[in-house]
Order: sequence, then structure tokens, then C-alpha cells
Amino acid sequence: MLPHELVAKHVVPELRGLLVHRLNDKGFGQLRIARLLSISQPMVSKYLSVSPSEYLDRLSSLGLDAGEVLRTVDVLVECLLSGKYYDYFKLLNAYLNSILKDGSLCNYHRRLSSLVPKSCDLCFRAFERAEDPYVEEVRTAYELLSLHPRGSDIIPEVGMNIVAAPPNASNFKDIVGYSGRIVKVSNKVFAVGDPIRGGSKHTASVLLAVMRRFHGVRSTVVVKYDRLCIEKLLNSGLNVVNIGPYSSVKDFFTSLEDVLYKLSKEPDVIADAGGLGIEPVIYVFSGSAINAVKKALKCVE
Repeated sequence: MLPHELVAKHVVPELRGLLVHRLNDKGFGQLRIARLLSISQPMVSKYLSVSPSEYLDRLSSLGLDAGEVLRTVDVLVECLLSGKYYDYFKLLNAYLNSILKDGSLCNYHRRLSSLVPKSCDLCFRAFERAEDPYVEEVRTAYELLSLHPRGSDIIPEVGMNIVAAPPNASNFKDIVGYSGRIVKVSNKVFAVGDPIRGGSKHTASVLLAVMRRFHGVRSTVVVKYDRLCIEKLLNSGLNVVNIGPYSSVKDFFTSLEDVLYKLSKEPDVIADAGGLGIEPVIYVFSGSAINAVKKALKCVE
């Protein structure tokens, strides 16, 4: 079985099952789901007869990271809901190529066939220049923010960033963020630069600090510090943690580590009061960039 056959037979159907369930949860009828995914209505019904946890368990048994699967599904659903079918195909293709490139399916492939040598690096070489699914995730999250009628209202004076990290990130260079800032221009959201690995040092460093304590957190977005925003986030049932004021950026990270060490539950929000010459901001966290932006937009709902 070729690597592409392996993905087509054992990965794509499980992902499609998760997509069907997610669209169904959003209130879509079976006919509409069938049209969106280019499958038949009876096939949609068949996918719904299996629980989402079973699809996820099957993918995990192949060697895929469950958190990465779910965040990919989140972004794919957003692409479908906004009618961006090219972006949907592009992200799905990038994700499938990435799991072949990083060797996630190698052990499973060898279990299926003794002909696959332990030294095989075919997929790594074939997809050495594969598109980065984290870049596509951050780009889609930015579009969600920019298309919101009040998205620009949550941008700080100094600008903001959206960052997303793979599970093995150990340095800011591993994390995808915009190479410039996301700013407000005439009540519009405007990105300076493109999402790239290592695009944001400070926001990525904040995310890394949280990830070291809470492994399920993989993304953050920085928004304007506003008391009403904090109240809305609290009233939404989110876990809001306050930090600051402090005297320097170094003191901020020291305080952040101390606060995180004392927490028993992962933070949804860290309200940073800032310090002398340092603008206060709000960090909103989630398992994916899409969900982090959705949480942040509660401030203007």
C-alpha cells in the first residue's frame, strides 16, 4: 500500500466522520452536509451512526495526535462555513501531507506491511516542502477576526498577534505567528506581514510558558485591555486570571511563571495590567487559533 493509499483508506474517512458530526452539531441538515462534503445523504447518515470519540480513537491508534486532529477539524469547518472551499482543500491537503512528512503513520504502515523498511524516508523527502497546516490555521483565524464587523474594536494600540504551536514546540521559532503586527486601520483589521514560523517572539514566548504548564493550550490571541471585555469573558464562564502591574518585561515573565505554577486549571484568559511604559493587554488562550479568536470576539458580542 502506497502512503497516499494509506491516508485515503485509513485517515480521510475518519476525518470526514468528525466533520459530519461537527457540522451536524452546528444545526446543518444531512442534505446540506452531503453537498458541502460532496458525499451522499445516506453516507452522511452512516457517518452519524458512529460516535465522534470512535473516529478520534481510530485516528489516535494510527499514531495521530488527537489534539491536532480536532484543531484541524475546527479550521476545516470554518473554511466550509465561510464558503472558502479552496482554503478547505488547501488546508486538508497540507495536513495530510504533514502527517506523512513527520512520520506519524510510519509505525502503522509497517504493521500493515513487512515490506516497508525501517530506514524508509520516502514521505519525508516527498513532502520536504509541504505547506504548513499551522500557517493555514493562523491565516484562517485572522480572516475570522477581520470579517467580524467589530473585530477591529479588540485590537490594542500597539497591535496584536495570533499564534499557534505544534505539540512539540520548544522555542518561539517553532510557533507560527504574523511576522508583523495585526493593526487597526480606519476601523478595519489589517495584517502587516504573513504568518510564519518564528513570526512573533513575545506572544509565542507567553504561549510557551502556558504550554509548559498546560499541554492542551496551543494558541493565543492578544486583545485590547478593557474592563468590560474582562467582565464579558468572566460572564461567559471563562477562567480569567489577572497579572500585574510589574516594572519590566522580565518581571512579567517571572510573575507569569509564578501565577501559572499556582493554577490547577488551565487559563482561558490572562488579563495583563501592564506596567511603566508597557501597554496592558489581554491574552486569550485555546487549543486552536480559531477557538482563541472566537473566545476573544465575546468581548464585542
